[in-house]
Amino acid sequence: MTTAKAVRRAIEAMPEGAAFPAKELLPLGTRAAVDQVLYRLAKEGKILRVARGIYARPKWSKYVNAPVMPEPYAIAELIAKNKGAKIGPTGAEAAHRLGLSTQMPTQPVYATTGRTAVVKVGDNTIRLRHVAPQKMQYAGTPVGTAIAALQYLGKRQVTPRVIATLERTLTPEDFRMLRQATTALPGWAMDKFHEYEARRGA
Repeated sequence: MTTAKAVRRAIEAMPEGAAFPAKELLPLGTRAAVDQVLYRLAKEGKILRVARGIYARPKWSKYVNAPVMPEPYAIAELIAKNKGAKIGPTGAEAAHRLGLSTQMPTQPVYATTGRTAVVKVGDNTIRLRHVAPQKMQYAGTPVGTAIAALQYLGKRQVTPRVIATLERTLTPEDFRMLRQATTALPGWAMDKFHEYEARRGA
């Protein structure tokens, strides 16, 4: 089977709207051959080039005659993975995801152990903000999302009700891990957990 046929079949087997890195297809041919096939498919409109080295199989909207772009976080994850970096939502999005805030960031901003960067994806912009690796030990996990949310809300807004919401939202194992993340959480957050447990046990 030629590289062109193999690449086309691999892409056709992907879900519509799925993003993928070009290097995922390298087992099907040389880098030059795979890049050439991807270039042709993008030109034909069979795939979308959403960022450098990142493509997507289009999913067409029922309401407008235009392809729907993959979720920004999925793209950001692939960009980070390509560079061997970790990634996670920043505070505002983390709090929104966990039901702790109704505010949604107007522009996607993600924390990463990689370089700070701005990536254009269609009409949207994804911002990657460098964070020290020691602060990203739980990145990409529900625990990491909860830590980012707590840090974003701050001491005054983290109440026993917020802790209770986290306990309902996270799995028991993740909540226990969050409770024990003493090196990632500020001291005041640990105090909030103590306060919550004291009230619950009263």
